[in-house]
Amino acid sequence: MSDSHIGATLYISTTLPATNNAAGFEALTWVQVNGLIQEPQLGKTDAMIDVPNLTTGFTKAVKGAGTGMDSQAQFEDVASDAGQTALIAAAQSYPGACAVKVGYGTGTDNALQSGDPVVYAQGIAHSHQRNQGTTTSYKGFQVGFRQNATAVEATEPA
Repeated sequence: MSDSHIGATLYISTTLPATNNAAGFEALTWVQVNGLIQEPQLGKTDAMIDVPNLTTGFTKAVKGAGTGMDSQAQFEDVASDAGQTALIAAAQSYPGACAVKVGYGTGTDNALQSGDPVVYAQGIAHSHQRNQGTTTSYKGFQVGFRQNATAVEATEPA
């Protein structure tokens, strides 16, 4: 049976880690961004380099440089939410550098507990856009996040 993403929480740090590993991310100060509707897609894509071979007549591929994902996170407005304020400020400023943490907590209201799975990533917040007002939309916004290093899977520290 598959697990759903229901219960996911997202956090932001406006500081980048000194190292791109669990210890580097755990040293940061995190603020939860409430009203999460869609978390950013974390991961990378690799360039593929074609290497033709005249002898065999076959072109093989080798893996080239990786590029971090660039995706949208979506939120419902939550009045006076410090996490939303920090995320929007990062997206609207230059350079927009920040770190994010996505967690799946087992505590009350999905609060992260020691040992819960988390995924860390660092990158650039950008392209803040308010939801268009219609008779069928809600007050909220989306922010782009472009990953600048490999995501780090870890567990919530004690």
